[in-house]
Amino acid sequence: MLELRQLRHLVVLARSLNYVRAADELCITQPTLSRSIQSLERQLGLRLFDRDRGGVALTPQGRAIANRAAFLLTDAEDLERQAMLSAGGAAGKIRFGMVPMPAHALLQPVLSDRLTETPGVTHEVIVRDVEALSAMLIAGDLEFFVSHRPPHDLSQADVEHLANFPLSLVVRAGHPLLRDASQEMRFPLLRSSWTGIPVPRQVRDRVLGPPNVVEDFNALTGIALNTDAMWITTAYAIQEELRDGSLVEFLRATEKIDIVLYSLKRRTRSPLARVVIESFRHHIAMLS
Repeated sequence: MLELRQLRHLVVLARSLNYVRAADELCITQPTLSRSIQSLERQLGLRLFDRDRGGVALTPQGRAIANRAAFLLTDAEDLERQAMLSAGGAAGKIRFGMVPMPAHALLQPVLSDRLTETPGVTHEVIVRDVEALSAMLIAGDLEFFVSHRPPHDLSQADVEHLANFPLSLVVRAGHPLLRDASQEMRFPLLRSSWTGIPVPRQVRDRVLGPPNVVEDFNALTGIALNTDAMWITTAYAIQEELRDGSLVEFLRATEKIDIVLYSLKRRTRSPLARVVIESFRHHIAMLS
């Protein structure tokens, strides 16, 4: 099998057509270069250079192979450069998942940082409910996912706690509960996932029917702004609406939302995964 070292010797000699200059450029001795070229010619079964008292000249076959070798060396150098960037988390592709609530709280600042610092990295983020993400993780379609509750089967997962988010009941500005919380009125309940986020005990008797589950967080925000529905979520995911007063935190419960990272057991995390996860930790610390 051809070695990149031999191809590099070929390309340098083909460019200089002088064994002394080529050997100096390669930082090897002239006899070492001669043996390398002769070995390459034997492997290929071709004469690559004509040698006489007038110097060194490429044969037609030698010229064609030297040109092709130059492309191979460029590709090899590019591969090495990409591998080094990937090892440092600065290049490559990563695919991970999140359930809607932590995605809305964390995804924008995390990806904004990553795309600014490492624009050569491609990120694919799947935002689904936990059962769909769990199935994708087991199938090898995700490197990890972030959720606020465990999947049913944890036997194949490594579990890493990331944060405790505050649990809040949020309503629109002007909601009847804000005018008179003593009224025994019941309202629809909104949430972004089927299970995993408990209904605060203080408002269970205010809930009208089963929860309305909407995985699209932007749609949830619009529904909460335009109806009397109560929304069970975390203040971390709707900070802008809370600041401008369009949504109001009616209740901050004593219960917390456990934010957890799941990955497959016995799988080495890629450098990219380690960098992205560290960015999640950084922005979670800024929320606290």
